[in-house]
Amino acid sequence: GKISEKRHMANCTNNNRRLARFYQLILGMEEVWNEEQNSPYAFYVTDGYFNLNCLQIHQTIAEVKRDVGINHFGFKVDSLSEIKTKLSMLDPPISLGSRPNDGRYTEVRILDPDGNGVDVAERGWGTRDDKNLPGVRHVGIKTNNPERLAEFYKFIFSMKEVDRTENPRTESRAIYLSDGTINLGLIMNPPVPRDGLQVLGFQVNSIRDVEERLKEARGLTYKGEAPLAIEPGVFSGPYKTMSLKDPDGSHLELSEEGWAI
Repeated sequence: GKISEKRHMANCTNNNRRLARFYQLILGMEEVWNEEQNSPYAFYVTDGYFNLNCLQIHQTIAEVKRDVGINHFGFKVDSLSEIKTKLSMLDPPISLGSRPNDGRYTEVRILDPDGNGVDVAERGWGTRDDKNLPGVRHVGIKTNNPERLAEFYKFIFSMKEVDRTENPRTESRAIYLSDGTINLGLIMNPPVPRDGLQVLGFQVNSIRDVEERLKEARGLTYKGEAPLAIEPGVFSGPYKTMSLKDPDGSHLELSEEGWAI
């Protein structure tokens, strides 16, 4: 079958340089130059495989949703027309949104059944195929209906189910899917207030090394803000993780062992 791979995420921010600096200094990502447009609002960084856009909130950006934090994510696909056909088979069918015409890589935008923004691109996001560590290996979504979202991502993007957990005490349950490289967690009742895209998970060689880099790094927090610190995992599920918030408060999960794929 045709391949779909999670390769992109955009985080909206009021300070794209600071956010990019965090991902570069602490998680070893490097800047990707966007040949399409020299925009001061987008700042792309990559782990070699996955592309993260630190997108400055500004009145000219194409996003409707402009809160600080994770905004949308994206799949690189072999065939846009095949995805289009599958979307038209849904009940109700999903039509392709237009490409944001502010110089980004994305070809089309769709909304999943929960309303999360999903970019779909045949050409990808200017990244290579180097699967280095630290590397993005997990994305987490808070949802009231994990089953419905799982069916959607399995059907549209041919993802496979790799794990399922249930905790009757907290009435939480989760379904974990994989595209072969990155694990997608669809989580009901995690300990956070807002719905939607929540989590970016990095597999790292050593959590202690990340902790050391956090101690050494300057310029990641403003005066009066608490220093960034690694804490017990918030979204661990069946995996062994530690949590870290980026400078804008988005949840990162760190794991030395990784997630099921």
